[in-house]
Amino acid sequence: MKRNLFYLLPLLLTLGVACSPKNEVVPVAQPQGNFTGTFGALVKKASGAGYDTIRDTISLKLTATGSLFKVAANTRKHVASYGAFAYNGYYIQFNDSLAVVPGVNKFHLSKVYQYYYDGNVLQMQRNTNGDTLTVQYNLKKTN
Repeated sequence: MKRNLFYLLPLLLTLGVACSPKNEVVPVAQPQGNFTGTFGALVKKASGAGYDTIRDTISLKLTATGSLFKVAANTRKHVASYGAFAYNGYYIQFNDSLAVVPGVNKFHLSKVYQYYYDGNVLQMQRNTNGDTLTVQYNLKKTN
């Protein structure tokens, strides 16, 4: 009986390895297309204690060729910008090609954000220290 188990053991091990779950790498879909939605930020008040919430509507275009982005137009709180972006499964980074103008107190799309993208909804958030606590983008694909 022991001898039969000895011969059966390699077969059981091979079967166990063959039936075990595989760690397959699932590619992350590149965010691309035209998006429209809200931009929001939580910033310190200019005078006194507390924070203000800033909201605005923006349009963002992400292209796969060259991994380029473009924020369409200036708004009250967000400046138009363009440049390159890179992404992985957790973070997306924007390198704005426009120089920041001193004295202009508007946000622009730059730096690293945590993001979520499901093919239709693109959400990005960056937490910071200093005068701005958090910056968020909640966008939906328009085409």
